[in-house]
Amino acid sequence: MQKYQPVILFLLILLATGCNSPAPEPLPTSIPVAELPTVTATSLPPTQDLTAVTTPQPTSIPATRPATATSTPVNPFVTITSPGEETDMVLGSDIIIRGLAQLGENSVISVTLNSLNGRILAETQAALQEQIWETGLTIPNQVSGAAFVQAVIQDADGNRLAEYQVPVNLVIDAANADRYLALYHPLRGETAVGGFNLFFDGMVYRPTNSAISISVWTDNCQTRLARQSFALGSSTVAFYWQGFVIVPKESAGPACAIAYFGEEGSEDYREAIIPINILPEDDAQAKGVVIANPPADSHITAGRELLLYGTALNTSEKLVSVSIMMENGRIISQSSAPADFWGYWEFSVTLPPDVFGPAKVSVTANDASAEILINVDPAPTPES
Repeated sequence: MQKYQPVILFLLILLATGCNSPAPEPLPTSIPVAELPTVTATSLPPTQDLTAVTTPQPTSIPATRPATATSTPVNPFVTITSPGEETDMVLGSDIIIRGLAQLGENSVISVTLNSLNGRILAETQAALQEQIWETGLTIPNQVSGAAFVQAVIQDADGNRLAEYQVPVNLVIDAANADRYLALYHPLRGETAVGGFNLFFDGMVYRPTNSAISISVWTDNCQTRLARQSFALGSSTVAFYWQGFVIVPKESAGPACAIAYFGEEGSEDYREAIIPINILPEDDAQAKGVVIANPPADSHITAGRELLLYGTALNTSEKLVSVSIMMENGRIISQSSAPADFWGYWEFSVTLPPDVFGPAKVSVTANDASAEILINVDPAPTPES
């Protein structure tokens, strides 16, 4: 009994403590489950078709690229306004060349001075401002006679897009030239005849090796048909020269008469070019007469012998008539001379000692004729 006393005492203490504790809180009351109302088809309001309504939003405009600069196609053209056609241009002088042009991208204007046979004598490029171009050239001393100024538009690859030419004459400044070669005959555009002589003459000063060559060329002055070379005197002054070339019988068409001395490309080389036209022998227009001597405006002394010669082209009778008439109408010589196979004729006359003043020399062959004026100087006074 004693061994259970502590346990009984502990239980009594627990009972005493529980009698003084507050009453326990009641448990929450459970809410009854709500019943869902019974739904019938007729209890719903009328329905509408549902349509998705989209509120318009501001439309963003895509950014516009700036317009790309498109190069407008250019129709290239070029002209030359100065110098004009057939302008005389002095060898050794400086000239200004002008014109109008329209260029494409990466194009340039090349300007050249060309001889009639295509040799480039001088070249440069022109500056363009508002369709007007201008440049300068110095004319070299080597070539005289017929030439042309050319302006060419070229692209970056050197292709020619447009070009323009102007014919000019290159003339000699004899007073200031250290050497020169002038060509008087044939005349520009003169008619030569296949199978006949063509007459050349002119003035020369300090020719290299004291010799001159005269020649005839065709195919734009690229093909030589005939050439004749001859020695000159060793004079240190300018003097008159002349010669003949036989034009080949089968030749015809545009051609060039060229006289030259020296070695081509050297500083001492000189050349003179004249355009001519060659007709075949059977052409109805293949007729003409040339007086080679005396030269026009030459001075002849009265009482002395005068040698006359030249070429008669295509003369059926192979005869030419020669007459010399003074200004007052007095005929001091009248005769005939035969022409050889190549048309060459020659005639000598002694002038009367009592005449002086201007005189006219006339030469006729069939329906072709030529005339020149000469001056007859008084005969020398006899020594007393």
